[in-house]
Amino acid sequence: MRLQLDNGKSYELNAMFKPAKVGQAEAWGTFRNNLAAWPKGLIIPFEATKRTLRGLVNWLIVFTLHSFSLLMLPLLSLFGYSMKAYTLFTREDQEKMEQYREDLRLVYKKLADISDQEEYQRKLSEEIAKIKPY
Repeated sequence: MRLQLDNGKSYELNAMFKPAKVGQAEAWGTFRNNLAAWPKGLIIPFEATKRTLRGLVNWLIVFTLHSFSLLMLPLLSLFGYSMKAYTLFTREDQEKMEQYREDLRLVYKKLADISDQEEYQRKLSEEIAKIKPY
């Protein structure tokens, strides 16, 4: 079941309770990251420009289930599990993205001296295709 809040974000409720094996360190890291983000979840209803009763009810449901799911994470992390909703963007993915950004900087620097716009776009597309992490 997916619920959408007034700020446009949608949340998959089933994923908050579907275990995913990620290893102890990664599971503990996802717990710490989501625990740090928990206070930000409190202000979501006040951030939206257009507030609706349905959005408020959806936020109450999502926030309550998210809080309950967070309470389960420390125990699960002992066994190397986390919830699927919290492991969509893992540390490994983050490292790939950082490497991709660094590679992009090098590509832009390498192609900076090309003055012809068409040639620049063509070479840029070729280089990006070589370094894409996904």
